[in-house]
Amino acid sequence: MKDKVKEAFELIDQGFKQITTSEQYKKFLAFSSRFYNYSLKNQLLIWTQYPNASYVAGFVEWKKMGRYVKKGEKGIKILAPIHIRTTQNDNGEEKVIEYNRYRTISVFDISQTVGEPVPSLKGFIKTVPGDTAIYEMMKKVSPFPVEELDDCGGADGYYNLMTKDIKIWSQKPTAHRLLTLIHEIAHGVLHSDRKVSPGHKVMEIEAEAVGFVVCHALGIDASMNSMGYLLYFGGDSTMSLIEDSRERINLAAKTILNALENAYMPELSKA
Repeated sequence: MKDKVKEAFELIDQGFKQITTSEQYKKFLAFSSRFYNYSLKNQLLIWTQYPNASYVAGFVEWKKMGRYVKKGEKGIKILAPIHIRTTQNDNGEEKVIEYNRYRTISVFDISQTVGEPVPSLKGFIKTVPGDTAIYEMMKKVSPFPVEELDDCGGADGYYNLMTKDIKIWSQKPTAHRLLTLIHEIAHGVLHSDRKVSPGHKVMEIEAEAVGFVVCHALGIDASMNSMGYLLYFGGDSTMSLIEDSRERINLAAKTILNALENAYMPELSKA
């Protein structure tokens, strides 16, 4: 299993390189580069008016991208600088004075628009196909109670930090449910202590990396989901974040694999 774990980290690196050189990823970068980095003041203004905003642009800019603001949508007010340059006479000496004034303009979030489809990193996240008996084994060795639901609120599953139990969406193939279950077990193993939380981005990267590593060790290819998921949360920092958490990911993966092997060694040798 040790060699399989090492191999899994190498596959993550290879998979990440393949995605970031793909045409789909290049299209996403071309799209996202059209959005400006707003000042902290404007970020706060956007957040207070539209907390779920992701991509914001003005009416004309959206039109250039083939998207149009939906009728009746209310603009998000931000401040746009107007550069002023003037001269004044100071004791016979002419001086140039430059300063900014501000005016209010409206921008709109992508959710307030319709039109041409836009590239998204979520497009890299796919369902892991196939069925496996290991899923039922993993449910039984999980250190947290597991329940399947017909609806998980749009998620494949989740770990509840308060009740310390796991919910899994029942509508996916068992290979995909296995990855989800391992991901949620990893959250429980690594992130139950909210006082030392590493932050949402790192938590998701750690949990998904554990899921991929364990699935790979068990002979299940979860790359079509995991690579996109890792990229979605980590962006260009994905590999450095994984490297920073490598020991934690390794420890959690080995803990889960050891529990499974101790309970089902004969069955796993046949799987």
